[in-house]
Amino acid sequence: MFFVGIFGVQFKAKSLIVEQGVICPCCGAYDRYEVLKTFNYFHIFFIPVWRWNKHYYIRTRCCSQTSELRQDVGERIERGERVQITNEHLVHSQPTGRNCPNCRASLERTFNFCPHCGTQLE
Repeated sequence: MFFVGIFGVQFKAKSLIVEQGVICPCCGAYDRYEVLKTFNYFHIFFIPVWRWNKHYYIRTRCCSQTSELRQDVGERIERGERVQITNEHLVHSQPTGRNCPNCRASLERTFNFCPHCGTQLE
């Protein structure tokens, strides 16, 4: 039973930057957003060995939207370049989901109330 837990596959979401005082690419409001990188990785003794399925997302505070960024834009941000994110940098012009403004849980567009905390959604 010693070999249990020596290696495995995990999913990780990592915050790259939080930009404040910028125009939201989803709704056009003046607020802030966070750029996230998500990926799967294989580890041995909790040391990451190989990463795959890398995606970049932008999560906005003003409209509580989460949208996927183009791969090249996400890689530029990860390298430390300053990028003014616009609607053209999003994979889909429509956001992929939204978050509860109170508890930040991921929600479907059809909900009027958050199923996690009960907050009324706009």
